[in-house]
Amino acid sequence: MDSRKRRTARSRSFSREKEDFSNLDIPIRRSETRRERDVREYRGQETDKQEEGYRAARGGKRKRKNPLKGVFFLCLLLVGIFFLWRFLSPYIGKQYRTIAIFGLDSRDGNKEAGALSDVIMLASINKRSGEIKLTSVFRDTYSEVDGNGKYHKMNEAYFLGGHKQAIKALERNLDISIDDYVSFNWAAVAKGISALGGVDLDLSDAEFYYINAFITETVESTGIPSVHLEHAGMNHLDGIQAVAYGRLRLMDTDFNRTARQRKVLSLAMEKAKKAGPVKMISVATQVLPEISTSMNMADFMDLASQLGRLHLGETTGFPFARTTMKIKKMDVVIPATLESNVIELHQFLYGEEHYHPSATVKKISDHIAEVSGVTKPLENAEEAGTGGGTVRKKDKKQEEKSTKKEEKSSKSEKEEKKEERSTETEKKLSETEESSIEVKKEIEKETEKEEEKVTEENSLGLAGDIGKKVIESSEENAENP
Repeated sequence: MDSRKRRTARSRSFSREKEDFSNLDIPIRRSETRRERDVREYRGQETDKQEEGYRAARGGKRKRKNPLKGVFFLCLLLVGIFFLWRFLSPYIGKQYRTIAIFGLDSRDGNKEAGALSDVIMLASINKRSGEIKLTSVFRDTYSEVDGNGKYHKMNEAYFLGGHKQAIKALERNLDISIDDYVSFNWAAVAKGISALGGVDLDLSDAEFYYINAFITETVESTGIPSVHLEHAGMNHLDGIQAVAYGRLRLMDTDFNRTARQRKVLSLAMEKAKKAGPVKMISVATQVLPEISTSMNMADFMDLASQLGRLHLGETTGFPFARTTMKIKKMDVVIPATLESNVIELHQFLYGEEHYHPSATVKKISDHIAEVSGVTKPLENAEEAGTGGGTVRKKDKKQEEKSTKKEEKSSKSEKEEKKEERSTETEKKLSETEESSIEVKKEIEKETEKEEEKVTEENSLGLAGDIGKKVIESSEENAENP
């Protein structure tokens, strides 16, 4: 009781002191603050112990972060960057990208100097709209080919200095800037089209008349097997047959041949747009080893990513206004004039309405006009097409001669066979006659012997028989004692 009274008295005195010294910010009893701090520390230790017990109950392991989540978020980030780049890249840098395409007639696989560039094309890609415009530069176009004043057919530039000289010649004569190039041989085109599943083409009678010979020649030059076509009209062509179609030129002109080449390329592009990624990978693995190009894998991936929005627009041949003639014993195509054609080419490829050619183009144009006599611009030639053509008279005559020779040879072969058969039959008959004569002689001999025996028997009678037997028995005893 005394202790309780003392405690109550202390508390009362403490409360009075607090009221008296309420204006002072001095702790009266420090033991209380220390006690509160100790309580907080104790509670913190208790919570730590509880957490440790919880971890021990779960196996003593902390909860680790899942690394797959990080990979997933990284993939999402990359996909987002890809689609963002796909959307923004057409609007970064130049609006147009120009690619030079060279198709080579190279039997030994050579893709540089010494190879004949049968195909020369310019592809202008509008990165904003996705439109591709194709221009075939006629290989016989009279041009300045080496930068030193040498004039020849345009394809001579590739023959002399490979793709580098060919690109410089195109840039110099046409006032263009080429970003990349692709050189390929016929094997690359054949493998690519076959990997895409072939193309469907409608052949005229004249095209069908000549195509099988070109199929044979293409098979021999590439080593890729194929078969002859059986009829004109709609045909499904494999790679070799499509290449042969693109090489046809005997039934019409070289201008029509370039139109056939652009047609095959456009059909192959449509097939590529519909092909899935697996098929495109197969095409790339078969075609890339057969080509020479300045583009790297990133460039191809960029084009592949844009393939869905790319589409082929107009196609044409250059020069638009032209004539043909012989210069220095060469059959060449004369641009009429080069300057006016270059102005129209820039309008076609890049949409430039008021283009002014460079001094270099004007100089080359003046020289061609002086040599050819074509000094004024002409009207554009009619656009060459496909599906027509006529069989040449000399080819028909050669075919008639060959058929006659075949008929003669077949007749002579038949006559020779008849003679051989007749001689064989005569031999057999003579052999049979000789054998029959010998048989008759043998029969006559046998009959004579029989007649002699009969006469002897008749002369001796029964004694003759006996005497014969006696003589035979004596001979047997002499041999076998």
